[in-house]
Amino acid sequence: MHLRETGEEPSLEQRFALSYVKNGKVFDLPALPGPIADTHAHLMSFWRVDPAEALARAAAAGVAQLTTIWDPLSDARHAATAAQFHELLVGWVSQAHKLFEEGRAAGLVDEGRATPELFDNIGYLAGVHPYGAPRYTDEVHARVREALDDPLCLGVGEIGLDYHFDAEDDIEAAPHDIQMHAMARQLELALERDLPVELHLRHEDTDEARTSHADAYRVLTEVGVPQAGCVLHCFGEDRATAERFCELGCYIAFGGAATFSRNEEVREAFAAMPRPGMRAGAHLPNGSSARGRALRRRACRHLGKRAAFVLTDDAVVKVWGLSPIFHSASTSAQYAFKRWMVPRMSASFASGWMAQMRRTFLPSSSVVNTPA
Repeated sequence: MHLRETGEEPSLEQRFALSYVKNGKVFDLPALPGPIADTHAHLMSFWRVDPAEALARAAAAGVAQLTTIWDPLSDARHAATAAQFHELLVGWVSQAHKLFEEGRAAGLVDEGRATPELFDNIGYLAGVHPYGAPRYTDEVHARVREALDDPLCLGVGEIGLDYHFDAEDDIEAAPHDIQMHAMARQLELALERDLPVELHLRHEDTDEARTSHADAYRVLTEVGVPQAGCVLHCFGEDRATAERFCELGCYIAFGGAATFSRNEEVREAFAAMPRPGMRAGAHLPNGSSARGRALRRRACRHLGKRAAFVLTDDAVVKVWGLSPIFHSASTSAQYAFKRWMVPRMSASFASGWMAQMRRTFLPSSSVVNTPA
């Protein structure tokens, strides 16, 4: 149980305890030899976590860059405009930095692990989730466009198509043509500004035609794929679908569901991805993403606002939305990733992939060698 559920305020020691309690068990966060990036944090989606505390813990845990999400519709209760969200985010960062320094002064921060540079590397993506497609008016479009002028805004997202009926929140999928229109308009903004875009694509498990992905492919083909990058977030489909999007120039982000025993086709897609095309990610907060934190990390230092790499036992992947801010990997999750995904990548494949990823994404002067 979270302390705030009992009305208690956590102590400074508890705020900096890099562990997670689940079902009465305490899981410590894995120590990272180098910083990582979290590019999908959803700081406003946690009901019981203070964003400033989360950021302070992130810096203590070794997160060197973080990108959160701002949706002018679903986040309007916090910030209806980009200017309001900018002010909110700057305030969180300031509070987090102050809290971090308090923890450091109290001896609660591991200096060898911490990444205080995080406070200079926090930004956000702006976009309307497909749930908001029926309300995507010209006025909302103007608010998204305005956000892209903010120096803290790093791209467009998460946008896309969601054809799934959300029984838990009783959300019916909007008409497909309306969702596609909203996606296309926001994709055009990303192309216009040469910014990366993050896609949320989902349909019913019984949809053998994988309609959301088929329609998104059509939108990307007609509108275009941003040269700055296009990521399919929390990919849960088969190899053929992944390969089609990679051929368009997209990146594939594999989330925690890839380790579920029933998702063999997702692991087949993981194993088949071209070297520059793979990402590993989790959608925080998301219950299933606990398994996505299964990476046994040996990290290559991230540089720039959008680049970070981690090395598992035998595999190299780029992080998209994966960080130990709020949770830690469980033993079973570590086993799942190691058992099902790592064996599909040889050491020689991983070594070549790492070299290519470094050449592609990092300046030669910025590469930091990490022990194998």
